[in-house]
Amino acid sequence: MINTEAIREFEAKGRKSRSNLKKCLASALSADLNRLLQEELEADVSLCTVGSCASSTPLLVHRAVLLARAPQILRRGSHPDPKTIQLNNYDSTELKQYIRRMYTADQRMGLAGEGIPEDSESPTIVLNGPDVDLHTDSDNAVVVEPASGLGADLLDLYQRGEGSDISIQVGEQVFSCHRAVLCARSQYFRAMLCGSWMESSRQCITLQGLGPDEMEILLQFMYGAIIDLPPRASASQVVLAADMLGLEGLKDVVEMVLTRDYCRFFPKPIDGVQKTILECLSLTHTLGLQSLHSLCMR
Repeated sequence: MINTEAIREFEAKGRKSRSNLKKCLASALSADLNRLLQEELEADVSLCTVGSCASSTPLLVHRAVLLARAPQILRRGSHPDPKTIQLNNYDSTELKQYIRRMYTADQRMGLAGEGIPEDSESPTIVLNGPDVDLHTDSDNAVVVEPASGLGADLLDLYQRGEGSDISIQVGEQVFSCHRAVLCARSQYFRAMLCGSWMESSRQCITLQGLGPDEMEILLQFMYGAIIDLPPRASASQVVLAADMLGLEGLKDVVEMVLTRDYCRFFPKPIDGVQKTILECLSLTHTLGLQSLHSLCMR
């Protein structure tokens, strides 16, 4: 009976912890994408309404976000400038509201979501961009849970490899990515690609100090705000890599995993988990996870 109650307590604490983490990561992802939209970093597409393309300032957006959230608009209509999308049946205010929702709404809008409705009142538009470059190994990708529909759409884009405009080489493995997402989500990549580093103009960059497995997790987090680590992932290596790229949210994911797997969410009494809590105490001290370290000290 005691074991049954302990299991129920563990599961309840797990659900609450996971839910709280999911909300925080979803909010951070939306904020990062909204900042990307406002600052127009790496913007590569102009949006305008009918009659306004020549008479007013267009909205600057990101092809990667359009591919993830509203791919229909890249396959319909035409415009003389291949980097300009002209939307029918929108005024400027409606367009701004729609674009902001595309960048920040938690709900899915991409291939598995709503996108732009296919009715007669919807805009008829297309962007004639470069051919897509699909990942060849997407079937082998580890499936993890993103924090929101926005994260799910972006993670789908990463796994498809569609429209990638930069490659990252880690060891012998090359990852196809999108500059806009990297700049939005990582302080390290923001400085590298949007600053004066020599890598800012390169199509392929090489990273040292981490392995391909860790890089895959980092990219899944940057795109999808994943709320857990894949099986057999090294928490230590993930934290070190997250520190390198400035991904504080990923360290929160590691803390949740350690709290669950080592500390069992600190049951009362703690009989049976003292040893693993001591192991977590040592690990969090080494990794600099002060919040969890303090909990282990109690």
